[in-house]
Amino acid sequence: MPSKGELTKQKLLRTARELFYLNGYTNTSIDEILKSSKIKKGNLYFHFRSKEELGYAVIDSYLAEETEVIDRFLAGPGRPMERIYRLLDSSSKHLRKQGCRGGCPIGNFALEMSDIHNGFRKKINKVFDAWCNRLEKLLSEAKRNGELPPSIDPKALACFMVAVWEGGAMLVKTRKDPRILGDCIKSLKGIVEACRV
Repeated sequence: MPSKGELTKQKLLRTARELFYLNGYTNTSIDEILKSSKIKKGNLYFHFRSKEELGYAVIDSYLAEETEVIDRFLAGPGRPMERIYRLLDSSSKHLRKQGCRGGCPIGNFALEMSDIHNGFRKKINKVFDAWCNRLEKLLSEAKRNGELPPSIDPKALACFMVAVWEGGAMLVKTRKDPRILGDCIKSLKGIVEACRV
Protein backbone atom coordinates (compact mmCIF):
# COMPACT_ATOMS: atom_id res chain seq x y z
CA MET A 1 0.00 0.00 0.00
CA PRO A 2 1.42 3.44 -0.94
CA SER A 3 2.53 5.75 1.87
CA LYS A 4 0.65 8.95 2.70
CA GLY A 5 3.49 10.92 1.12
CA GLU A 6 3.31 8.91 -2.10
CA LEU A 7 -0.48 9.37 -2.26
CA THR A 8 0.00 13.14 -1.85
CA LYS A 9 2.62 13.18 -4.60
CA GLN A 10 0.36 11.23 -6.97
CA LYS A 11 -2.59 13.54 -6.23
CA LEU A 12 -0.46 16.59 -7.03
CA LEU A 13 0.72 14.95 -10.24
CA ARG A 14 -2.82 14.03 -11.35
CA THR A 15 -4.12 17.53 -10.58
CA ALA A 16 -1.25 19.23 -12.40
CA ARG A 17 -1.70 16.90 -15.40
CA GLU A 18 -5.38 17.79 -15.69
CA LEU A 19 -4.82 21.55 -15.30
CA PHE A 20 -1.82 21.68 -17.65
CA TYR A 21 -3.79 19.63 -20.18
CA LEU A 22 -6.86 21.86 -20.21
CA ASN A 23 -5.34 25.28 -19.43
CA GLY A 24 -1.69 25.00 -20.47
CA TYR A 25 1.45 24.99 -18.37
CA THR A 26 1.97 28.77 -18.41
CA ASN A 27 -1.67 29.56 -17.62
CA THR A 28 -1.74 27.23 -14.61
CA SER A 29 -0.44 28.67 -11.37
CA ILE A 30 0.91 26.79 -8.37
CA ASP A 31 -1.97 28.29 -6.36
CA GLU A 32 -4.51 26.75 -8.77
CA ILE A 33 -2.86 23.35 -8.40
CA LEU A 34 -2.93 23.66 -4.60
CA LYS A 35 -6.55 24.81 -4.56
CA SER A 36 -7.68 22.03 -6.90
CA SER A 37 -5.74 19.31 -5.09
CA LYS A 38 -6.52 20.68 -1.59
CA ILE A 39 -2.86 20.16 -0.70
CA LYS A 40 -0.70 22.61 1.23
CA LYS A 41 2.16 24.47 -0.42
CA GLY A 42 4.77 22.89 1.86
CA ASN A 43 3.68 19.43 0.75
CA LEU A 44 3.96 20.38 -2.91
CA TYR A 45 7.49 21.74 -2.46
CA PHE A 46 8.47 18.67 -0.43
CA HIS A 47 7.79 16.52 -3.52
CA PHE A 48 8.60 18.98 -6.32
CA ARG A 49 11.18 21.74 -5.88
CA SER A 50 9.53 23.94 -8.50
CA LYS A 51 6.71 24.19 -11.00
CA GLU A 52 9.25 23.24 -13.65
CA GLU A 53 10.12 20.00 -11.84
CA LEU A 54 6.40 19.24 -11.52
CA GLY A 55 6.00 19.88 -15.26
CA TYR A 56 8.83 17.46 -16.02
CA ALA A 57 7.19 14.84 -13.79
CA VAL A 58 3.91 15.33 -15.68
CA ILE A 59 5.67 14.71 -19.01
CA ASP A 60 7.40 11.62 -17.57
CA SER A 61 4.03 10.29 -16.40
CA TYR A 62 2.55 10.81 -19.88
CA LEU A 63 5.51 9.02 -21.44
CA ALA A 64 5.09 6.02 -19.13
CA GLU A 65 1.32 5.87 -19.63
CA GLU A 66 1.30 6.38 -23.39
CA THR A 67 4.21 4.00 -23.92
CA GLU A 68 2.24 1.30 -22.13
CA VAL A 69 -0.82 1.95 -24.34
CA ILE A 70 1.27 2.05 -27.53
CA ASP A 71 3.13 -1.14 -26.59
CA ARG A 72 -0.15 -2.93 -25.87
CA PHE A 73 -1.50 -2.07 -29.33
CA LEU A 74 1.75 -2.81 -31.13
CA ALA A 75 2.15 -6.19 -29.42
CA GLY A 76 -1.44 -7.21 -30.24
CA PRO A 77 -2.58 -9.73 -32.82
CA GLY A 78 -2.31 -9.28 -36.57
CA ARG A 79 0.24 -8.16 -39.11
CA PRO A 80 2.48 -5.21 -38.19
CA MET A 81 0.57 -2.67 -40.32
CA GLU A 82 -2.77 -3.82 -38.87
CA ARG A 83 -1.44 -3.23 -35.35
CA ILE A 84 -0.17 0.25 -36.26
CA TYR A 85 -3.48 1.18 -37.87
CA ARG A 86 -5.40 -0.07 -34.82
CA LEU A 87 -3.28 2.19 -32.62
CA LEU A 88 -3.89 5.23 -34.83
CA ASP A 89 -7.63 4.52 -35.10
CA SER A 90 -7.89 4.27 -31.31
CA SER A 91 -6.65 7.88 -31.00
CA SER A 92 -9.45 9.09 -33.23
CA LYS A 93 -12.03 7.30 -31.06
CA HIS A 94 -10.45 8.72 -27.90
CA LEU A 95 -10.67 12.32 -29.13
CA ARG A 96 -14.29 11.76 -30.16
CA LYS A 97 -15.06 10.53 -26.63
CA GLN A 98 -13.46 13.67 -25.17
CA GLY A 99 -15.70 15.90 -27.27
CA CYS A 100 -12.70 17.27 -29.19
CA ARG A 101 -11.42 18.90 -26.00
CA GLY A 102 -7.81 18.86 -24.90
CA GLY A 103 -6.04 17.32 -27.88
CA CYS A 104 -2.77 15.50 -27.21
CA PRO A 105 -1.13 16.44 -23.88
CA ILE A 106 2.39 16.07 -25.29
CA GLY A 107 1.45 18.01 -28.43
CA ASN A 108 0.05 20.77 -26.23
CA PHE A 109 3.30 20.96 -24.24
CA ALA A 110 5.32 20.94 -27.48
CA LEU A 111 3.40 23.86 -28.97
CA GLU A 112 3.48 25.89 -25.79
CA MET A 113 6.98 25.27 -24.44
CA SER A 114 9.44 24.10 -27.12
CA ASP A 115 10.41 27.57 -28.35
CA ILE A 116 10.68 29.14 -24.91
CA HIS A 117 12.16 26.47 -22.64
CA ASN A 118 14.96 24.17 -23.74
CA GLY A 119 14.49 21.75 -20.84
CA PHE A 120 10.88 21.13 -21.79
CA ARG A 121 11.82 20.87 -25.46
CA LYS A 122 14.31 18.10 -24.67
CA LYS A 123 11.82 16.23 -22.47
CA ILE A 124 9.11 16.42 -25.13
CA ASN A 125 11.54 15.34 -27.83
CA LYS A 126 12.28 12.18 -25.83
CA VAL A 127 8.58 11.34 -25.85
CA PHE A 128 8.29 11.79 -29.62
CA ASP A 129 11.52 9.80 -30.10
CA ALA A 130 10.12 6.95 -28.01
CA TRP A 131 6.92 6.87 -30.10
CA CYS A 132 8.85 7.04 -33.39
CA ASN A 133 11.23 4.28 -32.28
CA ARG A 134 8.35 1.95 -31.45
CA LEU A 135 6.65 2.56 -34.77
CA GLU A 136 9.95 2.23 -36.64
CA LYS A 137 10.54 -1.20 -35.10
CA LEU A 138 7.17 -2.47 -36.31
CA LEU A 139 7.52 -0.79 -39.71
CA SER A 140 10.88 -2.53 -40.13
CA GLU A 141 9.15 -5.82 -39.38
CA ALA A 142 6.45 -4.95 -41.93
CA LYS A 143 9.16 -4.24 -44.50
CA ARG A 144 10.86 -7.57 -43.84
CA ASN A 145 7.49 -9.34 -44.19
CA GLY A 146 6.83 -7.70 -47.54
CA GLU A 147 3.98 -5.50 -46.26
CA LEU A 148 6.03 -2.46 -47.26
CA PRO A 149 8.22 -2.08 -50.34
CA PRO A 150 12.05 -2.10 -50.03
CA SER A 151 12.17 1.62 -50.92
CA ILE A 152 10.34 2.63 -47.71
CA ASP A 153 12.50 4.12 -44.95
CA PRO A 154 10.88 2.87 -41.69
CA LYS A 155 12.41 5.68 -39.63
CA ALA A 156 11.10 8.42 -41.94
CA LEU A 157 7.68 6.76 -42.19
CA ALA A 158 7.48 6.47 -38.38
CA CYS A 159 8.19 10.22 -38.08
CA PHE A 160 5.58 10.97 -40.72
CA MET A 161 3.00 8.87 -38.87
CA VAL A 162 3.64 10.70 -35.59
CA ALA A 163 3.39 14.04 -37.44
CA VAL A 164 0.02 13.04 -38.96
CA TRP A 165 -1.14 11.74 -35.58
CA GLU A 166 -0.19 14.94 -33.75
CA GLY A 167 -1.30 17.32 -36.49
CA GLY A 168 -4.64 15.55 -36.79
CA ALA A 169 -5.19 15.79 -33.02
CA MET A 170 -4.42 19.52 -33.16
CA LEU A 171 -6.94 20.05 -35.98
CA VAL A 172 -9.61 18.11 -34.07
CA LYS A 173 -9.01 20.39 -31.09
CA THR A 174 -9.15 23.64 -33.07
CA ARG A 175 -11.99 22.72 -35.44
CA LYS A 176 -14.00 20.75 -32.87
CA ASP A 177 -14.64 18.07 -35.48
CA PRO A 178 -13.75 14.51 -34.41
CA ARG A 179 -13.81 13.25 -38.01
CA ILE A 180 -10.64 15.14 -38.94
CA LEU A 181 -8.14 12.79 -37.28
CA GLY A 182 -9.96 9.83 -38.83
CA ASP A 183 -9.69 11.50 -42.26
CA CYS A 184 -5.98 12.19 -41.71
CA ILE A 185 -5.37 8.57 -40.73
CA LYS A 186 -7.40 7.36 -43.73
CA SER A 187 -5.22 9.51 -46.02
CA LEU A 188 -2.07 8.20 -44.34
CA LYS A 189 -3.22 4.62 -44.95
CA GLY A 190 -3.93 5.51 -48.60
CA ILE A 191 -0.42 6.92 -49.05
CA VAL A 192 1.18 3.84 -47.49
CA GLU A 193 -0.99 1.48 -49.56
CA ALA A 194 -0.13 3.40 -52.75
CA CYS A 195 3.58 2.80 -52.06
CA ARG A 196 2.91 -0.93 -52.04
CA VAL A 197 1.64 -0.98 -55.63
